[in-house]
Amino acid sequence: MIHICHFISSRGLGRGEFYIDLVNEMSKNIGVKISLLIPIEAKFLHRVSKNINIIEYKSKDSRNNPFLYYELFNIFRLNRFDLVHTHFAKSSEIFYRLNKFFKITHVATKHNPRKGSIFNKIKNVTAVSNDVAKSIKNKYVKVIYNGILKRNIDNKLKVNDRFTIRAIGRLEKIKGFDVLIREMSKIKLDYNLEIVGDGIEYNNLNKLINELNLSNKIKLVGFKENIPELINSSDLIIISSFSEGFSLVALETIIYGKLLVSTNVGICKEVLPKKFIIEDSSYSLNIVDIIKNYDLYKNEFDDFLNTLDDKFNLENIVEEYLSYYKKVLN
Repeated sequence: MIHICHFISSRGLGRGEFYIDLVNEMSKNIGVKISLLIPIEAKFLHRVSKNINIIEYKSKDSRNNPFLYYELFNIFRLNRFDLVHTHFAKSSEIFYRLNKFFKITHVATKHNPRKGSIFNKIKNVTAVSNDVAKSIKNKYVKVIYNGILKRNIDNKLKVNDRFTIRAIGRLEKIKGFDVLIREMSKIKLDYNLEIVGDGIEYNNLNKLINELNLSNKIKLVGFKENIPELINSSDLIIISSFSEGFSLVALETIIYGKLLVSTNVGICKEVLPKKFIIEDSSYSLNIVDIIKNYDLYKNEFDDFLNTLDDKFNLENIVEEYLSYYKKVLN
């Protein structure tokens, strides 16, 4: 039996952590034992399968905390892991340093195109998109997309006839919600825009909405758990980000949604037809055209969806990872 440890040095946001879905599905495989090494009080803990051996550490998860290294050293010393799979730069760097003592096969996944020089040093690296792979100076990097398991949802959320648009994500500058609000202010047609998520930009975005007299059209609705249902009940999902590694929202919209448009980021720039890519920040005219010609856009989007087959099926993604593990272990 192969014992794989997934190491994540983040407490998470409570939703959207693809690696939890990945380890849950991976733990269903015969011949594989999965351990999940995470900081204590992780927000996603309630989502972890009972099949998984959870190992929590108490030390502050700073790259330079000696108590963390001492605690983790003992965890790796006492457990017989065949392979350690780290996610994101911090856990990858921490384990890279510790692994000089253990020489355990190490796989590291880069989830975004932002800086992360540690991935240039690790031999076995995967990236969640080709765009992310380009940010790694490692010719052996393997691209493995994120995946999703489709579930049954309540598709009766929409209760009015207004054109419903949603944008979903952390309320941070990089998500471009301020640009989205300004662009929506130029549109005189009737619509509803809900921005779903929490974050440090809440007050600034709320102030901007009020300054533009858009409170009757645009609302910040906070963090929500029922994202698939919200996507399904939307006429349009907009990704306005300046940068994305993969974008779970894009994947969920492909599975559950009616129509998606996105800035030229993450997986969207790799799979979406150009008609659904926003090439610059002045995109109010694009949205007006979509509202006026909605059926045409939706039919084209449906045609695109029919070309994907099982490209993002989580079961297939797990098989791809397990095949990669076997390759690097040999």
